[in-house]
Amino acid sequence: MSSVSIDTLERIKQQLKQARDNGSTIKQDLYTHLTEVFNRIMLSHPYDAYDKFEEISLLVKQTNLKIKNPKQDFEVNQIQHQVTNITKTEWINKCKSLLREALDLLPRDEREHISKDNNQFVIPDVIEEARLFEWAGISFGEDETYRLQKSLRRLALLSGASRLRFWGKIFGSQKDYLIVEGILDIAEEEKKNYSQEKRGEGVNKIVFWVTDNLLEDWIQLPDAMPEHIQVAKMIKYIFTGHLNASVNSNPPFPGKERHLLRAQLTRITHATSIIPKGLLEIDEESQKEKYAEEFNFPDDIKSLESWSHQHANILHAGRVSHLPPQNISEEEKDEYLGKLAESDPVLERFKTLNEDGPMPGLETAWLSKVVGDIQPYNQLPPKEGQVSYSVNVLRSLRWPGAITVAQNGKFANIYVGHGLKRGDVSFNPTEPPDVQKDPVDQLEQPEPTPLIAPELEPEPDTDKAKKEEGGEEEDA
Repeated sequence: MSSVSIDTLERIKQQLKQARDNGSTIKQDLYTHLTEVFNRIMLSHPYDAYDKFEEISLLVKQTNLKIKNPKQDFEVNQIQHQVTNITKTEWINKCKSLLREALDLLPRDEREHISKDNNQFVIPDVIEEARLFEWAGISFGEDETYRLQKSLRRLALLSGASRLRFWGKIFGSQKDYLIVEGILDIAEEEKKNYSQEKRGEGVNKIVFWVTDNLLEDWIQLPDAMPEHIQVAKMIKYIFTGHLNASVNSNPPFPGKERHLLRAQLTRITHATSIIPKGLLEIDEESQKEKYAEEFNFPDDIKSLESWSHQHANILHAGRVSHLPPQNISEEEKDEYLGKLAESDPVLERFKTLNEDGPMPGLETAWLSKVVGDIQPYNQLPPKEGQVSYSVNVLRSLRWPGAITVAQNGKFANIYVGHGLKRGDVSFNPTEPPDVQKDPVDQLEQPEPTPLIAPELEPEPDTDKAKKEEGGEEEDA
């Protein structure tokens, strides 16, 4: 190639580099733009470049597309990830500390206090329950399940709870919530309003703890408020995973995401936590629930009549019991409670699942299915009778994600989902339609409805017109 042609190419190259798009936020010269367009053409459009040139050019302008060849394997292996190495080291150290006994992680004074009190707590076998949940299609992995078992033991020692159970997981757009429920005998904080139920009763009978990482601390959620539950029934909200996030909804929610999460956990628990029929009963003296002295696990566990709700239904007021207003007489109180009982009745405790109203378009609100080997086997001596290794799986259609599994007298509840109820009302405002363009001006057209039809109009008198013209000439 001659020096003249080389100089010409260099001059053209410099001119293309000087041509820039000054109106865009991305200052890009014409030479770089054409280079990206030609790279795209050679890689993906070698045969239809002429037809696709304008489209490819527009795409590169809009996306600022950069064509780069992928790195070779030896280049990737030579990359140093210092931050990742540090993160892995910290993660391994936290796992090691979690696998140790929880008492070793506490300060010495707290360790001695717990040892002296000889606190006892009840924690289910998470690993055994995880084996049952796998039959329902739910699994967190063996490593995560083992860490969860250790984390529950640590939480029991730190929180002072007498009973803990892994409740499940709520999916979030940024982080997921791992949730534990339990019974906490520690006195609650002062109630915020008169209508709030105190801890240990009603919707605050159970305390919830959440975390997004089993290696971090568990956070105790605040007690449920009636107004939070009432508004939660009116909205649908996808959680973000941040407890302090604001909730943008219509109607406005009077709290943060942690309050909405607490309200939804209460609703799901009271609607989907089920037990075998006859396991619990109400004590006549204390009017509190207790385990039945004579209880036999139902034989037909597949039937919905063999299962009942564990908790009372939540009323429209955001409580499980009606509350009369303050400063009224006894007669007015009885009359007021009577009207509430008619408009918002308290359902019977331990109601069976077949009594639940069906979902719209369906025949039931629950699905029951037996999976696994349904063949009964004789037990080895000294045990008598037969045993079956099949697993009964019950799914809630009203709260998708709520599952109960049962096998040989053992059962467990779990929820894994977005915390949304199927069929709940929600306000979704529609966007206004696009503003239409101005209409094109139409050309002038003949009158569509003239007073006299064109064919009926009289013909002009040409002779008279000529005479008038001749008379004017004579006058002149």
